[in-house]
Amino acid sequence: MRLNLGDRVRTANDAQARIRCADLTTVWVLYSNLERGVASGCPQDLFSTRLRIGQQSDNAPGGSDSAIPYVMSPRRTAVLDAQPLLRWNAVPGVERYTVQVVGLNVNWETEVTGTEVQYAGSPLTPGLEYRVIVEADDGWSSQLDAGAETATFELLYPEDIENLQADIVKLAEAELSGEAQALALADIYIHEDLLADAVNILEPLVVSGTNTFEVYQVLGDIYRYIGLNLLAEERYEQAIAIASTNDVPEGIANAQAGLAEVKVMLDQPDAAIDLLTQAKNYYEALEDAERAEELEERLEELRSFSLITR
Repeated sequence: MRLNLGDRVRTANDAQARIRCADLTTVWVLYSNLERGVASGCPQDLFSTRLRIGQQSDNAPGGSDSAIPYVMSPRRTAVLDAQPLLRWNAVPGVERYTVQVVGLNVNWETEVTGTEVQYAGSPLTPGLEYRVIVEADDGWSSQLDAGAETATFELLYPEDIENLQADIVKLAEAELSGEAQALALADIYIHEDLLADAVNILEPLVVSGTNTFEVYQVLGDIYRYIGLNLLAEERYEQAIAIASTNDVPEGIANAQAGLAEVKVMLDQPDAAIDLLTQAKNYYEALEDAERAEELEERLEELRSFSLITR
């Protein structure tokens, strides 16, 4: 199970829990008949750049109109590859697309069929912001996407790549296996804002039919943050279904809270209120008063906004 800052762990009599922290080195052992918060066993600063589940500040518009060739990757992310693969939404009935990458001293353009192409323009400079612009042969442009303004990317600094490589070495030494390894690697990428790379690690698990709800939860969080709201909606709904089947109430609540914020972005406030209410009830049943209070505050905001707009 994936834990987040603010979560609490309780052990029964004659049981203990071993939790590997986000630094991939610290192992926190919680002995029998105890209850502690994650922050008491794992260093807090390691969580500072992780995506926070269900927070309004993570919302980004976009990715909600299938008629637009909106950019799917790289989008609101850093990248490792100086020649990143560019991908965009397939518009029904469209065969050809004109693709640009623009930024300081960069103005590259090509025309392609299909919905992806490798960037092959001037060298990118670490830390500078670049934008992908896609125009379909029917005249619709990715610039019409509601999230176009924040759909940018930058090349990671060399020193950050060194930190990343060191963390990957630690992960290899941790000897995790299968999906646990993939989730831990995705966390490392998220820590460095390499959200596109995190997606590339986790989406193949979805294709393989994984029943690990955390995979869908993390993907939902990422897609919501980068403004691919239809994809976020799909992944959150899958997370809820799997967590419900496996009877994991906290997983249900986390995904419902994230999905509620997506519904806000999709202009479905009533659905958002229903989902947040359900999630709050789960948190109350789990005795997570802090999270329940956060959702109640958010509910009050949405109810007030809903009354104003009616």
